[in-house]
Amino acid sequence: MENLPAGNLSRHAHGGATRREAELNRRRLIQAAVLLIIGLLILYGLIRTVHPGEVAAAIRGATPGWVALGMLSSVGFIALRSWRWQIILAASVADAPLTDAAAVTAIGFAVNSVSPFKLGELLRIGAIAQRLRIGVGEASATVVLERILDVLALLVLAVGAALVSGQSSNGARVWGGLAALASVSVAAGIVAYVMVLNRERTMSIAAHLAARLPTRLRTPALNAADSILRGLALLRSPGRFIATGLLSLAVWIVPILGLAAYFRSVSGELGPVTLFLAVTLFVITQAISVTPASVGTYEGLFVLVLGAFGAGPASVLTAAAVIAHVGGIVTLLLVGAVGALWLRLNRKPLPVGLQRSVPS
Repeated sequence: MENLPAGNLSRHAHGGATRREAELNRRRLIQAAVLLIIGLLILYGLIRTVHPGEVAAAIRGATPGWVALGMLSSVGFIALRSWRWQIILAASVADAPLTDAAAVTAIGFAVNSVSPFKLGELLRIGAIAQRLRIGVGEASATVVLERILDVLALLVLAVGAALVSGQSSNGARVWGGLAALASVSVAAGIVAYVMVLNRERTMSIAAHLAARLPTRLRTPALNAADSILRGLALLRSPGRFIATGLLSLAVWIVPILGLAAYFRSVSGELGPVTLFLAVTLFVITQAISVTPASVGTYEGLFVLVLGAFGAGPASVLTAAAVIAHVGGIVTLLLVGAVGALWLRLNRKPLPVGLQRSVPS
């Protein structure tokens, strides 16, 4: 028999937990490897189809200035997103620093650039919750608000470009997906707005639902509901909401122009407005990345979407996609490294109750 202090687990329990964690990590690694292989096969098939020599020649002939502008757009994207997130966070945490929002955003999007399924969003939620000492529900709500604003901003930009260019019929499937995303986003936004404006009623409903849960889960459930409502505090301030809405347009105009710059580095086809529309629709297809770093799917969708607007040949489109993909990943990783370094050099002390006592 083991004589264990209260709250401690036996060696067997620790061993079982460790084995389960190792098995879970192994499964995740295998899943990521399989998805990466699928992405590489898609990319290999695409390059084989469009003649590798022509793709390589187009890449070698890319104009460095346009490529540099494309890479700078990723920096601008992170800067604008950070500013917008800080405004959203400040609605509930008045002293939320821009530096924390910027560092966490940089790290999160660096992870997004190389992982499947946008896993960097989970990292952002956990990191900002720890930095600002807020609930995970509150942090999650701010990220959800960001995504709602993203979809609506892209919808406005795409519709505006389509009306100006007169080419709304191109990319029909992407338009359908955008309409679905916009519908879900608007519905979610309305629900969130009603919840925030009727806080007492919302908490009453939450308490009613929590009463059906096991006793040990009731308080955490109510705390989570309260935390989520705090994260949606931006919706109570029309001025802040309008500011973030306008800022959301800039958040996406910058990377869209960056992708257009990558395209211009190898091709002069498509008029400015048509190119803007085509690239905007392509950006929408990247809402969810299935393969790690979107390998293969990024290039394939780039060729399909821009090809639908008459751009070509496919070898040049593939070259533009590869340049844009690699340039974006490299820039985001560099910016993410800066963010990680800043967080490391500016660690927040733990609350007094969680700090270790100083040995005598």
